[in-house]
Amino acid sequence: MPSLTLLGQSLLSGLFIGALYGLLGVGLSLSWGLLRQINLSHFALAFLGAYLTYQLGGSAGMDPLATLLVIIPAFFLFGVFLHWVLVRFSISPFNSLLVTFGLTVMLESLIQWIWTADYRRLESSYGQVKFRLGEIYVSLPDLITFLIATGLSVGIWALMRHTDLGKALRAVAEDPPIAVAFGINERMLGLVLSGASAALAGIARSEEHTSELQSHHDLVCRLLL
Repeated sequence: MPSLTLLGQSLLSGLFIGALYGLLGVGLSLSWGLLRQINLSHFALAFLGAYLTYQLGGSAGMDPLATLLVIIPAFFLFGVFLHWVLVRFSISPFNSLLVTFGLTVMLESLIQWIWTADYRRLESSYGQVKFRLGEIYVSLPDLITFLIATGLSVGIWALMRHTDLGKALRAVAEDPPIAVAFGINERMLGLVLSGASAALAGIARSEEHTSELQSHHDLVCRLLL
């Protein structure tokens, strides 16, 4: 039987990883649930965010958290552009799956062409900092990831439930013609929501800046294929 310390450490690691992938799922569910777009490129954007964090941290010497100042606006604009293209050509929900899958393949190929398929790991000044809780150790990067993921998830839930913006988004998702008749700008909300969804993908993978990038890359590729 494994020791209680090992079980506790494993449960804590699972909690941290679950928070990270939960944040990744929030962006995907916003796109799928509110925009009716099956955006498979969300996963590729997440990996692109991880590799951009690696590149900016390694070559430019930026702190992994500081790279969010570059990645969030860039991914937001990409999400806005992607939504504009899907709306401009009247892509149906099923066809959005095919289009974004093709985009995923292109992004995956771009990542392997630039960074290859080799193992990558980005070290930071606080990457090895750990706190001890009894016999269990908590690393600072994992704690930061958990706090940011939890804070964003709770914040998005509160926004969707208790603000006029959230009510407008839910109204557009439930009945677009009626929502537009009441003066809601469906097109603008769609652009903003798509941009925010893409930005969440960048945040999710950028936060896990000391992870084994290629192992996660291979795992999701197997799930998609």
